[in-house]
Amino acid sequence: MIEQLSLSKASKILGVTPRLLRMWDAEGKIRTTRTLGGHRRIPLSEIERVQGKEKNFRIVTLVYVRCSTNKQIDNLERQLGRVLEYCAQNKYENIEIYKEIGSGLNEKRKQFNKLLKRLNCSDVKRVVIEYKDRISRFGFKTFEQFCTNLGIEVVVLNGSEAKEFEQELTEDIISLIASYSGRLYGKRGGRKKKQNA
Repeated sequence: MIEQLSLSKASKILGVTPRLLRMWDAEGKIRTTRTLGGHRRIPLSEIERVQGKEKNFRIVTLVYVRCSTNKQIDNLERQLGRVLEYCAQNKYENIEIYKEIGSGLNEKRKQFNKLLKRLNCSDVKRVVIEYKDRISRFGFKTFEQFCTNLGIEVVVLNGSEAKEFEQELTEDIISLIASYSGRLYGKRGGRKKKQNA
């Protein structure tokens, strides 16, 4: 869990007034969070960034690779090899690997959710992926903006994947239809139960 400081504590560390911190927050110069009561909190990583210490502690590179089915597991290993080769060429150190098999539409991917939690740590510098759709079939821009807001770089080796694209897209469409069908029929079944009761 990231340490969160009140405005008064943060202002003492930075040598500025709480009012100036509020202005910086409004201008987007410093990132804050809010408590359930609506009070601003500043992550320790933000204070260190403002102090110019960011370069010293942002050292970790997160690598994420994914394929949709077990049939593509060889592709998963090749994908990992290509991404690690890129990291070596660019002298990225302290690499953490997140790899899994699952649809890009599935929001419950274990490794992806571990990666999301890891993004909140102040030592993460970048996320490296081969294709945008490895992170998610839809909504990559949201993920990228989330990382940018945390001061984390997202490195994409290639823009879009041509190889096996049609097959994966077909599987994603089927998954999407199955998901919404399940919700629809589940909702109808709930109505019948209420009527019978």
